Amino acid sequence: MMLHSCQNCWFNGLQYGALGLSVGYCSRHRTILNTADATTCGLHVRKDLALDRAHQVAAVHSARYAPALIVRIYGNEAEKDDISSNERDLDSLRSDAVGDVVVEYGMLDSKIESLAQLKAMGGARAEVAMLSLARSYVSQCIGRQGSWTSGLHLYWWTKERLTAIPDIAITDIRSTGGLQLARQIELTAWSVVMLRLTVIDDIIEYAAGQDDPLGEARGLLDKSAEAVSTFNLRTLAKWMRTEALPSLDRMLPYERYVELARQLHKDQSDEAPPAIQAAPALSCSVD
Repeated sequence: MMLHSCQNCWFNGLQYGALGLSVGYCSRHRTILNTADATTCGLHVRKDLALDRAHQVAAVHSARYAPALIVRIYGNEAEKDDISSNERDLDSLRSDAVGDVVVEYGMLDSKIESLAQLKAMGGARAEVAMLSLARSYVSQCIGRQGSWTSGLHLYWWTKERLTAIPDIAITDIRSTGGLQLARQIELTAWSVVMLRLTVIDDIIEYAAGQDDPLGEARGLLDKSAEAVSTFNLRTLAKWMRTEALPSLDRMLPYERYVELARQLHKDQSDEAPPAIQAAPALSCSVD
């Protein structure tokens, strides 16, 4: 897997390693990625890395590749057939349920609506799309001087699934990479679980930066690596159930989640002009 390719960028919700469609879609460039394993751009952010490290690597990457152009990783040249914004191609991509939501991401009343649609759909591909785009969504919100609570609902939705072993269908796999199919499915399920943990870890890091009690749970990714040294899903799920979840629940119990959600809704309503107060959330604050 090319870690610096469009396939591994958090702006591409349609692919992650062996999982996904044969094509990707970049939510920043708004284009289909026909050769996502071989292309990149200066906006690339790796979705397999913890937040600080992802930003460090992205800074180095952006010094080598221009942000406005999708190019081949090797050669740094643009190939016209690597991408497509053709309406017929987009219509074909929209025929896939997950592809349809990803293409329309941000074109509804708010991006959080698209993420909520993906959350409601179920299935590993929809979940990976939600988790990938959630990382970019919260990052952009925080970059606009937002609170860590911009990701409150995304945190809670992800925490609810944390210990569940993903159900990877054969139709979810786009490539086996030369491995036995059963092994590739197992590794793909592992990567989805780790992506869940990475999204939660992101939001904990943002909370720590704002001196919120949730920030005291930081370091989950490092702790998971120390606790589970092999790619064993059941061992990982057990650690999350017995160690990670109790810690998270202490830092952010359900009662506080409800309180923060109400405050978030109130803040959004107070900030919105009267003409749009009844509409869904239009900013980074989630409704």
